[in-house]
Amino acid sequence: MTKPHELTLSDHGSSVAQYYSDATPGIYIGGWNPDHIHFGLFEPGECPEVGESLAESPGIARAVERMIDVIVSPAEIQASHRVVDAGCGIGGTAIRLAQAHGCAITGINISRPQLEIAGRKVRESGLDDRIELAYADCSQHLPFADDSVDVVVNIESACHYSDRGQFLREVRRILKPGGRIVAMDWLVCDGLQPGQHKRYIEPLYKAWTIRSLESRSTYTEQLQNAGVNVIEVEGFDGRDADNLRFLEYGYQLLLTLWFGGMETDAHRTLMEQFRTLSMAWRNECFELGRYVAEKPASA
Repeated sequence: MTKPHELTLSDHGSSVAQYYSDATPGIYIGGWNPDHIHFGLFEPGECPEVGESLAESPGIARAVERMIDVIVSPAEIQASHRVVDAGCGIGGTAIRLAQAHGCAITGINISRPQLEIAGRKVRESGLDDRIELAYADCSQHLPFADDSVDVVVNIESACHYSDRGQFLREVRRILKPGGRIVAMDWLVCDGLQPGQHKRYIEPLYKAWTIRSLESRSTYTEQLQNAGVNVIEVEGFDGRDADNLRFLEYGYQLLLTLWFGGMETDAHRTLMEQFRTLSMAWRNECFELGRYVAEKPASA
C-alpha cells in the first residue's frame, strides 16, 4: 500500500466525517449492531420483537453478516487475494472477510473515530496480521498502486461520497485486470417524477448528509463511464424489507419520547433521519441495491 493520502477534505467530506463521528456511538453501535453499521438481509424468525434491543439481537447479527456474504459472493474471494474495503466503518466487514476467506484486506475510511474503533476490534480479533486500516477520502483517492488490488468491497458507504464517479475511476485504476468491485448502496428508484423527488428524496439528503443518490440506471452509467464492465445491478427482492419495519418502529418510539418531553437536538436529528428514510422507502422512491463490475482483462 502506498502512503496514506492526506487530503484537505471538501466541505461535504468534512460534514460526512463529522456525521459519522456523531452518529457512530449512538444510532449505529448503540442502536443497531456493535460490529456492522449497514442494513441486513433477514430470514423468517430473525426479526427482533418490538421492544427488544437491536444491538443485542442475534437475528440482526446474522442478517447484517448475511448481507456481507451475499454482496461479496460474486467476487469469489480467495486467500491469495488482496482486498480493499472502501468505507470500512468500524471494521466488521474486514474482520468477517479475513475470517471467512483468509485474505489480506485493507479498510479505508474518512472517519478517524471509526478507524480507532475498527483498530481495537481488529486487535481483539487477532487478525492484525491480515487487516490494515488507513485514512482516506474515497471520493477523491484510494491510496493504492495501479493494478494492485483483486477485489474492492463497498457496502453502504458511497451514498455519502461527494464524487462517486471519481471513486469508481479510482477503483478501476487500482484493480488488477479482471479484478472486481462488489457493492451495496442506497438508491433512488428509477422513474421518479419531479414531485416525488422533491417530496421524498430531497429531505432525505439533508437529514443523512448526502449530496445525491444514484439509481440502478445511473449507477450502470457511472460504472460504464469509469471503464469497468457491469455484470449486474440488482435489488434484493424484498429480503431487505424488515429494515423498513425497524425504521418505522424507531420513528414511532422517538415520537412518543418527543411528546413525553425528550426535546434535544440529537433526538430531533434522529427523528428526522428515521422519518425521511422510512417515508421514501415506504412510498417506493428509495431502495437498497447491489452491483458487481469487473475491470477488463485486457486493461
